[in-house]
Amino acid sequence: MLEIDDDSRLGKEMLAGGPRYGAAETPTEDQVADFYEMAVERLAAVGIARYEISNFARPGCESRHNLKYWRLEPYAGFGADAHSFDGRTRTANPESVEQYLAWRASPAALPSEAGDPLHERFFVGLRLMAGIRPAPGEWRRFAKPIGRFLEAGLLEAEDGVLRLTNRGVLLSNEVFQEFLDL
Repeated sequence: MLEIDDDSRLGKEMLAGGPRYGAAETPTEDQVADFYEMAVERLAAVGIARYEISNFARPGCESRHNLKYWRLEPYAGFGADAHSFDGRTRTANPESVEQYLAWRASPAALPSEAGDPLHERFFVGLRLMAGIRPAPGEWRRFAKPIGRFLEAGLLEAEDGVLRLTNRGVLLSNEVFQEFLDL
């Protein structure tokens, strides 16, 4: 979806209610959702499928790089504000080029964050249109949110696979947040 950073020129202009940079003509959230759904339909009509919330490709041409993130595979990030994941722990390089260069000149341990693997599997795995296959204990552990989202039409379950519906994709942040908050 279209997201405009509040710190960008356009974002600041929109917050100020000004006309520069086309701020007055930016689409509403409903319009953005309509445009997104139209794009999904048009791309599918020419054989380009949505395989992840924000990625589309012809079958067999999916980005192996991006899929590493959603499959919780290790990756290394290089440069300012790059992130790495070793399969258990995430680290982030200093954000600005100046901070990054200073850190490279005198490397210190980067702050790291170890997430709950189960929560992360739901959070990142549900981004994939293929969904995830929760183990029986996981179905029980997350029974309340799964049931609520199934009933609301945001998730669907078929043959043991749990995935976002088309409507669920549009409200995916709300779904993901529920699994992170548990």
